[in-house]
Amino acid sequence: MAKKNEQERAVIVEGEITADTVKKGMWVVALIAIIFFVYQMYSSWQMGAEISMGEAVKIIQEKKAEKVVEQGNLILIEQTDKSRKFAQVGNKTDFAKLLQDAGVNIAEVNYRPSTSNLSDQLLNFAGLALMGIMAYGVWSFVRAIQRQNATGGGLSSFGKSGASVIIGKRPNVTFNDVAGTKEAKEEIKEIVDFLKNPKQFFDMGARIPRGVLLVGEPGTGKTLLARAVAGEAKVPFFHTSGPEFEEMLVGAGAARVRDLFKRAKNLAPSIIFIDEIDAVARRRGMDYKSSHSEQTLNQILVEMDGFEKRDAVIVIAATNRPDVLDPAILRPGRFDRNVRLALPDITERQEILKVHAKNKKLGADVDLEKVAQFTVGFSGADLENVLNEAAILAVRNKRTEILSEDIHEATLKTSMGPRRGSLMMSESDLRSTAFHEAGHAIVGTYLKEAAPVKAVTIVPRGISLGMTMHDQGDRYSQSKQYLLDEIAVLAAGRVAEELVYGKDNVSTGASNDIERASRYATLMVKTVGLSDKIGFVQFDKDEDFDIFTSKHKYSEQTAQVMDKEISDILNTQYNVAKKLLQRERKLLDVVAQELLKRETMTGDFLMTLVAEHGKEKPPVKEKPQLLSVTEWIKSRQTEE
Repeated sequence: MAKKNEQERAVIVEGEITADTVKKGMWVVALIAIIFFVYQMYSSWQMGAEISMGEAVKIIQEKKAEKVVEQGNLILIEQTDKSRKFAQVGNKTDFAKLLQDAGVNIAEVNYRPSTSNLSDQLLNFAGLALMGIMAYGVWSFVRAIQRQNATGGGLSSFGKSGASVIIGKRPNVTFNDVAGTKEAKEEIKEIVDFLKNPKQFFDMGARIPRGVLLVGEPGTGKTLLARAVAGEAKVPFFHTSGPEFEEMLVGAGAARVRDLFKRAKNLAPSIIFIDEIDAVARRRGMDYKSSHSEQTLNQILVEMDGFEKRDAVIVIAATNRPDVLDPAILRPGRFDRNVRLALPDITERQEILKVHAKNKKLGADVDLEKVAQFTVGFSGADLENVLNEAAILAVRNKRTEILSEDIHEATLKTSMGPRRGSLMMSESDLRSTAFHEAGHAIVGTYLKEAAPVKAVTIVPRGISLGMTMHDQGDRYSQSKQYLLDEIAVLAAGRVAEELVYGKDNVSTGASNDIERASRYATLMVKTVGLSDKIGFVQFDKDEDFDIFTSKHKYSEQTAQVMDKEISDILNTQYNVAKKLLQRERKLLDVVAQELLKRETMTGDFLMTLVAEHGKEKPPVKEKPQLLSVTEWIKSRQTEE
């Protein structure tokens, strides 16, 4: 036992720091501090006034610097008028690379890179002296941090923002490369104009907007628009994303926000672009997780509109989830402008296709206007992907140019998945699919408000064994009758199978149809007030359930009425489709047989079959003329 105690004591003594060691260490530290202080005073007298990094780059760009010397994290500039100035460089900033990005030819500048100097030697000596008097526990902690840094993590970059900065060399994307989103481009162009020529705005009494929030579905061009800003603006552009602020370490996100805004202020006027800001700006108090993300959000709020004044630093952020953002970040003074990027309409789709077709070899039969008509609901990214897939298909088929059939196939591949022509199916499955799709097509043709049929196919794509494509057009609101007719069209596939094979032999192919029909009926009853029994009231689907009580936020009687109303709508429209197909039973057989023979038929050929074999003449569906609001008002004024 005594021997064990002696060993433990030896371990403890080995890690202790004696009083004499502390005194010697304090004298060494004091001496180093005095020498360093004197040297710094002498250096500051020699260096002159401090300037920002942006001003330093500007002086060198304008050839006003006679000598440029890099010492550690300082840039010393001796101007042609013999005055001296200095600027501080970040730890990870390569100043020579920064000058090259700004368009400066290093060979034409009297530039001397960083070398070991007296200040560096003193700092190294001080570090060695301090390390010599450290306790064993502190030394072990430093070694652990060094090991972690060696694997790519650690605390060395704890508070450093990973944002990339663009100063000189910029992306080759401009506003001319961003088709559609006209209003959004105008809003963003104004921001760039403000930074380029702020005087005209200040003279009018306008203040610089502090933030612009880009909101839109994925693929609508938010990041592309930001790249265009970086290409157009002649100011430093910082690019980062919400997830880059987050870290396992507490406070890392807030520290990186502070560092990012500090860098932006040093190079002001400047722009900060934060992609996917919803990752760090979610509504506070919504969950029971740690408050790390809330600390990051709080720091963003302070930096954007806190006590400290922020001039000439504009924040542009992008998200496709504006509903989860904290209200504090959306108010004026932080994000002054909320720019929404919607899915492109037919005119915008045609403009986007023209932009992405510039470097494509299109055949004479390619009509981009028809492609725009066929791609309703496609985003800008989807349209770019369509033309890229069409080019790949043309190369695969050993063609010298892209044909219309390549674009048509690429459109189907983008929306529905690749063609699965090699899928082995039984004859019964093929016949069932043919009657299923024929039912959709016939009911869609005979119902007045249903979208016209563009094409019908029984070629499997993705998870679908067949498909009926409708010309939905650019719709921004739907009537009650339109929703009811759409439900009937969705039910028609199952109805056709029931009429041909009997109720007990229908397939599971209508699962997606049932899901979509139920969604339409639920929308009518709970959200848009199109139910006679429920009336003009909304029960939001995201907030009608209380997680604490496991009950709806409305009465059980109301829930029962809504459930019955949804069921009644679905059953009623199911019977509408059933009555119509019973009447057109012969036409159903004809269309199904043609599908088995052709695999695919166009809407025009379907109308030929309807005219020859249908019992009644289908209603005429006129395509509405599309006008912008401005054009519509002008036409009305001309008529008056």
